[in-house]
Amino acid sequence: MPRHATSPAGPSRGLRRRVELFGLWRKERTDPEPFYAALAHDTVAALAEEVPVEGRRVLDLGCGPGWYLRALREAGAAVLGLEYDADEIARADHPLPGVVRADAQRLPFADSSVDGVFCSNMLEHVPDTRAVLTEIARITRPGGWAYVSWTNWYSPWGGHDMTPYHLLGPTRGPRLYERRKGPPPKNRYGTGLFPVHVGPTLALVDELSEWRLVRAEPRYWPRLRWIVSVPGVREVITWNCVLWLSRTDSVSSEPTATATTSNTANQPGP
Repeated sequence: MPRHATSPAGPSRGLRRRVELFGLWRKERTDPEPFYAALAHDTVAALAEEVPVEGRRVLDLGCGPGWYLRALREAGAAVLGLEYDADEIARADHPLPGVVRADAQRLPFADSSVDGVFCSNMLEHVPDTRAVLTEIARITRPGGWAYVSWTNWYSPWGGHDMTPYHLLGPTRGPRLYERRKGPPPKNRYGTGLFPVHVGPTLALVDELSEWRLVRAEPRYWPRLRWIVSVPGVREVITWNCVLWLSRTDSVSSEPTATATTSNTANQPGP
């Protein structure tokens, strides 16, 4: 569990750093490496102030090309990586040892086999949020931690390549986008992108006895975490939501969830 639960943590510290990251983000589509490498460095530095990282066994769930995986290793963690998309793994500029290709809804790891799970911006790419959170709990030892973030559907960039059509809703928006522009190059709705909302996800965590929510906050402005408590507003203004979770001693009585075609945390809610 976070050691400093009341102290804000986020991917950047100070106005100058935020401006620098924003400048890198504006070039992210054409040159992603500088932005994501800097974001990974700052995020892991903040993570290490909150939870034990050095010398711990950590899973980078949805590791992509390995930006966070490398930053976690530099912070002293023994890191495993998991990625479903082979194209994402292929984007790495050097080999990624310790990375397996598998489904986040059916993790190929033993019970209580890791000390922590880092999961950055992956939930919206998986159809079953409940299965992911349940599997993370299964492999995390009691007393361990999880850092889970995602881009909210109704936030400015919730539609990824379909932005801003996603603001018309998860049914009408993608349909209109494809009618006008054709399928997006990646993150197609229903196969690589699914709507995830703050309210239903918080409710889901509350249902899962394996997890205790330490706090939820906007990833890029954690000092404004009060926004997460405001229904409706939080779905837009939070932009990217982070859950800091602590693994309890409880064991789920439900069988391990398997992949489905609908996300249990995807239905719009308060």
